[in-house]
Amino acid sequence: MSALSNIVPANLILFGDLCTILEQLYKKKRQRQEQNKILATFLNDVRLNAANNKDEKDVTLFPILRLLMPQCERERNAYNLKEKKLGNLLVKVLSLTPQSPDAQKLKNFSSVHNSSQEGDFAGIAYFVLKSRFVQKSSILTIGDINEILDNIARADVENKGVLLDEVFSYAMKKLTAIEFKWFLRIILKNLKLEMSENRILATFHPNAVDLYQNCTNLLKVCDELKNSDVPSGTKSSEHFGVKLFFAVKPMLSERLDVTDVHQLSANVTYHVEDKFDGERFQIHMENGIFEYFSRNSYTFSKNYGRTYDSGLLTPYFKDCFSSDARNFIIDGEMMGWHKKDQCFGCKGMSYDIKKITENSSFRPCYCAFDILYYNGKSLIGSPDKGGLPLNERLKILDALFTDVPGVIQHSKRTIVKNSTDILNALNAAIDNQDEGVVVKDVNSYYYPNKRNAGWYKIKPEYTDDTMEDLDLVVIGADEAENKRQGRAKSFHVACIDTKPDGSVQHVCVGRVASGLAHEERARVCALLEREWRDTRRAPPPPALLFNKELPDFWVPPEHSVVFQVRATELVRSAGYGARYTLRFPRVMRVRGDKPVGDAMTLHEFNKLVSTRSPVIKLSKKRVNESQLNEVSTTLRKRTAKLPQVPERFRTKTVGDVPVVSKALLDRKLCIISDEDDCKKVDLIRIIESHGGKHVENPGPDTWCCIVGKLTPLAKKRIELQELDIITSSWLRSLPASDTPCSLSPLDMLSIKKDTRRQLSVTYDSFGDSYKDEVDENTLKKCLQNMESSIYLTTKEKLKLDKQLFGDNNPFSFLRSCTLHIIGNRLHVLLAKMYGASINDDFSSLTHFVIPKDTTNEDLEAYKIKINAKIVSIEWLNMCFHHKRLVNDLEYLM
Repeated sequence: MSALSNIVPANLILFGDLCTILEQLYKKKRQRQEQNKILATFLNDVRLNAANNKDEKDVTLFPILRLLMPQCERERNAYNLKEKKLGNLLVKVLSLTPQSPDAQKLKNFSSVHNSSQEGDFAGIAYFVLKSRFVQKSSILTIGDINEILDNIARADVENKGVLLDEVFSYAMKKLTAIEFKWFLRIILKNLKLEMSENRILATFHPNAVDLYQNCTNLLKVCDELKNSDVPSGTKSSEHFGVKLFFAVKPMLSERLDVTDVHQLSANVTYHVEDKFDGERFQIHMENGIFEYFSRNSYTFSKNYGRTYDSGLLTPYFKDCFSSDARNFIIDGEMMGWHKKDQCFGCKGMSYDIKKITENSSFRPCYCAFDILYYNGKSLIGSPDKGGLPLNERLKILDALFTDVPGVIQHSKRTIVKNSTDILNALNAAIDNQDEGVVVKDVNSYYYPNKRNAGWYKIKPEYTDDTMEDLDLVVIGADEAENKRQGRAKSFHVACIDTKPDGSVQHVCVGRVASGLAHEERARVCALLEREWRDTRRAPPPPALLFNKELPDFWVPPEHSVVFQVRATELVRSAGYGARYTLRFPRVMRVRGDKPVGDAMTLHEFNKLVSTRSPVIKLSKKRVNESQLNEVSTTLRKRTAKLPQVPERFRTKTVGDVPVVSKALLDRKLCIISDEDDCKKVDLIRIIESHGGKHVENPGPDTWCCIVGKLTPLAKKRIELQELDIITSSWLRSLPASDTPCSLSPLDMLSIKKDTRRQLSVTYDSFGDSYKDEVDENTLKKCLQNMESSIYLTTKEKLKLDKQLFGDNNPFSFLRSCTLHIIGNRLHVLLAKMYGASINDDFSSLTHFVIPKDTTNEDLEAYKIKINAKIVSIEWLNMCFHHKRLVNDLEYLM
């Protein structure tokens, strides 16, 4: 093979061209379709340019995608460069005076008030440094940029600060200001495009999302799909299954308050198991070789051991696994097991299970709760893709290994008979200071990266009365990059310490960033901003004890507010004023009714941590059965009983809505759930404007129900198929009519038996009407309802072409041809577009197409090997030119 075979056309594209696309995508934020169109056009142009290159090459788009999705990068080591370190590095490389305005802006970028919307570090650096860049046009390619990034990652690993300086000096000399801005965003692994990784992958290829969920390896995705036909998706997603030593995106659990367990389906069997407070990990094994993957697909076999002879965990696995197990992938939680106390630790303690060493008090212990792959067979996905339900997977998992305490263990599971079982399990977790419990549908299938698929996590902090909330004073704030909801991204909160002499000190116990709605955050920031002080210009007084974690601004307590804060636990920390700090805190509400002087005291705070344990759980109270929502606590199927609500309790009509249509005349509709941008009262107005009436609960005379958001109640109603349910979007788009409208099965989420029987007279099983003409949107919906694809034979396609186009078919005139083309890749794409089949199996060819300048020696070799007609490429060119199948006699070689 020639040296040119290693050429990657994607590496030859100018980085400036990619930056132009990134600028366009940035300007079209929140315009999803426009963004998709811009990116798709760019990627398709790259593919076509690569196809026009006659040299042998690797057509992968990996060099581009790894820059578009830097957060998914796994082939390079971590850069370990965040905003603060980058700011100091740029100041050093540019030889700026540390106290100069430009240096201060780079070091404290979040304090810069930029008139543009680019308030991130890269945006600030661009506006500060753009006049210093000498390069005005793009000269570096994507391949060059990837090489620079490789050097940065390598420099950090080898701890070569000088090399890091040289790399950045070179980048600043060779890149334009705009290119350097995007270069920094790539390093920080946040392009600020508001495009999810799934949307970028779907634009790249229809099957890319499924493949990435199953392997989480961008390089593998690009290699698998580089020769796949994008428009037609020649390889189905089923082709890309789970593969050993490529991490699978873990399935996730839906959050559930224990008081809402009645929302679980009455017809489903569940089991409950402990929720581990460790790190989610997968273990892959084949023939005694192990690999460990974290939740974010990073590998840890170097720590835990690749074979039975190395690492902190794998050697203990010897003789644990069944002799029948050749290979497997198991899913579970990596926990810390205290060597002396013989018990589990938790993440709040002073150890990191991913960085644990031989000398640590803890050792890794793996708690397995699922199996994804066994002896060459994938067990995940839907049944048609070979997936198995949870109870079947667990049978395989239970037989896979024997428990070794402190090394590898199965999660303990209990079948749920009624909701009291779940309540008891949660209370046991509270008593044991555990994180919570997980409830799983025993017939659920494992879907990578899906959250609403039958798994529910229940924690004490989800229930109000179980947690010890803390009323704390805001005494500081950290500045936000995005100041649309105010200048603060997090708040430092404190309790009150009254000294014997009567003086008062506010002791910081941590910071809280979540829990406030956008409007409420903006209101709090506006209130505090009047009085807060910049810490860099005016250090906080001794009456405010922050310790090491200083805020950007401090606030005099007398001008502050009180937050009701809920945290999962308190953990030891030397960074704040108190000995313990908050773990996973969030603001429950702003206590406008509580004076600052009535906030929690340090004495009350210290009582919570009086045991001096490394971790103090704040779930102090058990949940009582009386707290469960007032419904039957049994999960067995209840006898159907339609709700009867007295008229005086039913929702009152809006009253001032003019009736402009008879589409819903005298019909009763029930709204099960609304939408974020169209609330229940708005939907009621729409119903009444069409002459309909809203009822609070469905009854025998209810025409249909409306569902917007898929709440647990909505899901349950849809699952039961006992009501006629349509989407809120159908109601919102309902046109005015002088006659009552009718329902189409394509608009319905649930259809009861009687309605289905009536609709079957007018519609087929896919929702297509027997009498009404079909439009494009309706046809698309019908096709989506067809579970299995329809594959026509070539003979059937030719017959269909004849019926559609007669003898003059300009669209698929090569349908009868099976070709193998030597030469330009573009001819292959065009031939497929015009109906030809492309095949590497020479026995089934009709034509073997070769360049006109093929040597006699090669031609004779082809004639010996090929039974099909051997024609020159000019024959194809003439077919393309005339848009018909040209006689091939004069083009035979």
